[in-house]
Amino acid sequence: MNPNHLKQLAVIIKQGSISSAAEQLFVTQPTLTRAIKQLEQKVGAPLLTRTRYGVVATEIGERLGKVGEKILLDAEQSEEIIRQWHSGFHNEFTIGIDPLWEYAAVHQTTHAFLQDPRYVFHLRTGSAAAQIELLLKGELDFIIGPAHLTVAQRGLHREVVFRDRAAIFAGARSKLISQNNDVMTSDLSRSKWFIAGANAGFMNHQHNVAPNNAAKISFTGSIHSVMSLLKTSEMLVQLPARLALMSGALQPEQMLNIKDMPSQPRRDIALWSRINETERPDALRIRQLIFDLLQNLDQSTPEFGLEL
Repeated sequence: MNPNHLKQLAVIIKQGSISSAAEQLFVTQPTLTRAIKQLEQKVGAPLLTRTRYGVVATEIGERLGKVGEKILLDAEQSEEIIRQWHSGFHNEFTIGIDPLWEYAAVHQTTHAFLQDPRYVFHLRTGSAAAQIELLLKGELDFIIGPAHLTVAQRGLHREVVFRDRAAIFAGARSKLISQNNDVMTSDLSRSKWFIAGANAGFMNHQHNVAPNNAAKISFTGSIHSVMSLLKTSEMLVQLPARLALMSGALQPEQMLNIKDMPSQPRRDIALWSRINETERPDALRIRQLIFDLLQNLDQSTPEFGLEL
């Protein structure tokens, strides 16, 4: 089966139109039509169905189209590898980054990676649980993310480097900010809440700080929306305190000091990797680079009165 025909099928399905696909692929419509007919002869069944809105894939067409998508992605990756090789780069490392870490430490992180001219770095931001899954599959080389996760960790190496603890932050319009030294848990129960990092193995719940007032909105993966709400609303959220304040987007007085509440849970950041990859010389070099970045930030970031 001609792999190029499968790629063309994938583009047709995505575009929903043979004419649009031909334009994208820089070929004629008759060329695409012949390619699909050759595939259909091989399969012995139609791959596309014409509708008033364009073409849609049949069941077998959909399955073959997914194969074509993978071929397209592999081809694009091959082109990028060639460009990297011509540019003198030795290897590429894909690193998963926690959304709040990216938001708070983007300049320090990119500066650290730019110091090594031998490697290319692909940074992927996402929820902790999804990042761990990709690491286990070998699609990520490292993760800069939460240290305390309720996900399977067999085969992974975790080293806690950046110390942090959760805290409750109030939106800039909250009346609780003005009475910060006298805030009680009863005040929290009367406030509006939202959740950041819900179902990501990072901020699983509010730790019963407001048992009678459940959060109505949650955000997973998005930190810009979280910070916007904290700048413009009166809502409360629980966040890793040092990272949140290190970002500069929040004021220290927005971190509430609740008199009748014990210390909030730890929200440390760890460097994650696969155990079977720790012996590769280039991987060891990049691992040390990331470790030094996290350690330097841990030592230079204020503790903001947290029990670390």
